[in-house]
Amino acid sequence: MNFYIWLVVLALLVFIGYLLDREIYFYEGVHLGPRVQAWLYDRWSKKYDQDKQESQLRDDEMLAQPLLNAIQNISEPFILDFATGTGRLSYVLTSRPEFKGHIIALDLSQGMLEKAVSKLDSRAAEGVSRPAYPGAGASSAGQESIAPPLPFGHDVSASNASVEFLRHLSLPLPFPDATFDAVCALEVLELFPDMNEPLAEFSRVLRPGGVFLSTRGTEESGRKAKVKSVADYTSLLEKNGFANVQVIKRWKLFDRTMAVKSGTSTPVGVHQLQGVLRCSNCKQIQWIKTPDVFQCANCGSQLSVTKEGIVLN
Repeated sequence: MNFYIWLVVLALLVFIGYLLDREIYFYEGVHLGPRVQAWLYDRWSKKYDQDKQESQLRDDEMLAQPLLNAIQNISEPFILDFATGTGRLSYVLTSRPEFKGHIIALDLSQGMLEKAVSKLDSRAAEGVSRPAYPGAGASSAGQESIAPPLPFGHDVSASNASVEFLRHLSLPLPFPDATFDAVCALEVLELFPDMNEPLAEFSRVLRPGGVFLSTRGTEESGRKAKVKSVADYTSLLEKNGFANVQVIKRWKLFDRTMAVKSGTSTPVGVHQLQGVLRCSNCKQIQWIKTPDVFQCANCGSQLSVTKEGIVLN
């Protein structure tokens, strides 16, 4: 009898181990909640680029160049790099001398963001220049609108002046409607229980006529429950307000997808994080920025800023 009990226990442990392996290494902890998922990504951050090296070899050609082509008529684009990870897209975009815009690089993992900052700092130390934008004090008004664009030409010593880093754990996104000229979300949609939720948020914060750059997990990825056919994926984007959907083979596990939000509007232009970040407490945009803290001038709530310059929302 004891033998059969131990056999059942052993079988149960093997099954639990299988489920944990699938959840942690295959679905990347998506069902364990954002804090556990963030902790897992913190652990993976140091070797993440090494594990993703094959897919990153053509990032400049397959991601940066098509995006730059799509926004070439916007001299100073404002871009959200959602789930930036180790900053792969921000890295290749800001490597291009023709890129004069500003990027908000957002991720739920502080470890991933620290790796992204390190990569950009290392490149800056090698003498690769990037556009610079000034810091500022409190924004002009606590409203549900974007603060006026910041002026150019002021020298900033911070090496990541064209990229700001935000740790934000979950949806909804902490930005007003129509905030960005382009929204990028690479290799992440498959990790959401329902793709409609992130797509609706991406559409909301993207201005009409803005560009959406993303990826479609392919059949080769093995995530059968998450793989959508090109037709179904296109229909899903169109349902969430996107048009002119293009799906192009990029890598064996992910296609590149590009679309445009239906409608037209004037380009947003360059802003900084403090001019578009909603306070989670009072929902206003009215920040006083110091090197160590973002403080809401309306309600007094504070967000810490790490030594790497990452804002912890």
